[in-house]
Amino acid sequence: MKPLPNHSAPASLRTDSRGLFPCGLTRREFVWEMGGGFTGLALASLLGGDGFFMRHARGAANKPEAVGSTTRPSHYPSQVKSVIFLMMNGAPSQVDTFDYKPELVKYAGKTLPDGKNYINSGGRKVGYLTPNWRPFRPGGQSGLLISDYFPNVRRHADKLAVINSCHADSHAHGSALVAMNTGSTFIGRPSLGSWCLYGLGTENQSLPGYVVIMDNRGGPISGQPNWSSGFMPSTYQGTLFRPIGVPILDLKGPGHLDDVAQRRQLDLLKGRKQARCLHTPCPCVSCGIW
Repeated sequence: MKPLPNHSAPASLRTDSRGLFPCGLTRREFVWEMGGGFTGLALASLLGGDGFFMRHARGAANKPEAVGSTTRPSHYPSQVKSVIFLMMNGAPSQVDTFDYKPELVKYAGKTLPDGKNYINSGGRKVGYLTPNWRPFRPGGQSGLLISDYFPNVRRHADKLAVINSCHADSHAHGSALVAMNTGSTFIGRPSLGSWCLYGLGTENQSLPGYVVIMDNRGGPISGQPNWSSGFMPSTYQGTLFRPIGVPILDLKGPGHLDDVAQRRQLDLLKGRKQARCLHTPCPCVSCGIW
């Protein structure tokens, strides 16, 4: 009597190939192993981040370009290691702090002059123009004009870089906030932090390169679009740290799974993977899995 084929062995070791599906598998084996193909997406991401595909691509350069959020070489030398952007929602107006606008005195109590176009979100009523409440005085050798609200800050004027050329096209807080963080009043554009992460990358792939820390009294009224990655991949969007309770949800495992139990599970998985890798023809794939 002829023995039945051993379908649990690798296809290269089987003695009977009658009725096999493509790749040397039966139809049941093909469907069964196809279910594990989803994990290949994670493996492809790991290998791509290490430059595996670039090294094996035809005509690839000797030094593959950075992939994903890995650190990218800068065009110019820089000592900047990180960027901290304080989005002061509800803070004093710029015309009362660092943006001196003497023309507002002439138009005080009036509406916007004709020809000044803006986006009126929801048809809201537009207020009246109001000048600064406190006088401005120059500070430092640069003569930077700073309001009397900040007399001590004025003493350090030469240490500041103030940009007064920015403007918004909307008088509504929500859309103006989105414009300040993304450059557009319309939702769907990448935020400033996303562009920084895209251009500079991050040195630690295990931690987010762009984090958002909100005030415990609440965030901006326009919410998540202020730190969204827009049309770029989601890996460039900001990781929100909640101000109340657990900073990041689902980061801690269940209560019954302590460090010791989790270590045993990982060691078991590692042992099974090592046994499986004995039949893996490409060592680069094995290194990518670890």
